[in-house]
Amino acid sequence: MNILIVEDDFIIAKHLQFLLNGFGYDANDIATDYTTATELLHSKVFHLAVLDINLNGYQTGIDLAHYIRETCKIPFLFLSAHEDIAVVNAALQAAPHAFLQKPFQKITVYTAVKLALKNYRLAALAGETTSEEKEDTTVIKDALFIKEKHMFTKIMLTDILYIRSDDNYLELHTTKKKYTIRETLKNMLSQLPTNYFFRVHKSFIINLNAITAIDYVHVMINDIEIPITNDNRTELLSRIRTFS
Repeated sequence: MNILIVEDDFIIAKHLQFLLNGFGYDANDIATDYTTATELLHSKVFHLAVLDINLNGYQTGIDLAHYIRETCKIPFLFLSAHEDIAVVNAALQAAPHAFLQKPFQKITVYTAVKLALKNYRLAALAGETTSEEKEDTTVIKDALFIKEKHMFTKIMLTDILYIRSDDNYLELHTTKKKYTIRETLKNMLSQLPTNYFFRVHKSFIINLNAITAIDYVHVMINDIEIPITNDNRTELLSRIRTFS
């Protein structure tokens, strides 16, 4: 999952980047002002933005938050050391999905990111987002089309190794690369052919053709260990015996 950091203090930005990458996210892009941030948002797909309220230049993180809400429609959280009630109230008008107070700690960063993703998902379930935003995947015959920016990328179902859920996003691991999309595991499973794909865990769907080994608690796909529950293991073994 790609995270954009918008922070004009280099030391704080690099520390935040280190923590986010340590959690398993891809936080490789840092912007220090509004213009650079909007250019990055247009150039690649991000799934979360961490915005400092005070930025270099005339436009603030609050201005950027309004831009993201109107244009990019991704979750965002504010990062700030402000104790000014007027500034906080102005930030709240942008309806952030979480706040992260400076100075931050590892656990507060982790919690803020998880909270932002969860609040965004709850808002989507409540109908805040449009149907156009929710339709990020479409299955047509033997291929999956995923939405990236303003186009759909075709992925052959046979190329998908496994799918991992991360809050309201999915990681599609294929033979070529990893894709991150906004979708739930339940909705994805409903679109995939059941004779080839199986949900082994609350967070994982696997391609049955990609299995290389099965033990008591894991399914192996190449050198990747994927957890499996006991009930799902029993059903999986039954499925494999009749699978052709």
